[in-house]
Amino acid sequence: MRKKIILSGWRFTGNWPMNRRKALAHPEIQPDKEKVLEGFKTPSPPHLDSDDTPETSRQVRDLAKHRSRPTRRKYSKIAKGLEALEMKVAVQNALITGLEEQVSQLRRGKKRKAVPNPNRRFMALAEALAAGESLPDSKEAEIEVDVDEEVESVIEVGVRSEDESDDFRVVTKHCQRTRSGRKIKKPRRE
Repeated sequence: MRKKIILSGWRFTGNWPMNRRKALAHPEIQPDKEKVLEGFKTPSPPHLDSDDTPETSRQVRDLAKHRSRPTRRKYSKIAKGLEALEMKVAVQNALITGLEEQVSQLRRGKKRKAVPNPNRRFMALAEALAAGESLPDSKEAEIEVDVDEEVESVIEVGVRSEDESDDFRVVTKHCQRTRSGRKIKKPRRE
């Protein structure tokens, strides 16, 4: 406890001791720290700014030149640690640049969805007929099949024989296909 605090406490409560000098001379009461520290003040070493902070092991070794022996040992340990960290950082930076190059090589451009031309099959037929050329066998077969499928999907044929009863009717089922020729499993309900 300090003298200043004790006096303010007496003032606040209104209770004063009979002998103030004896109360303040008690061994538990300590003198004000500011006054005591002023007498023992020693010059402190200059404070290092952030600009003066050593960044390399060489700068640390330069700082240790004019110091005492234990301080030089500490500085040498710090310098060794900095050298090890510098090596690790150099290796990691090389690894990072290598990986960045690999990533840049693996990047592809934007993929665009190819839109098929629905008239492609018929355009080839029309061009061949206009040029007067014969199509290769595989193309002709493909086009003929496609045309047959188109006709099948549009026309529903009902066959009726005259000699049989009116209840009997043969209907061929058609299958619907998309523009690309894929068969639709569940046709639309009409």
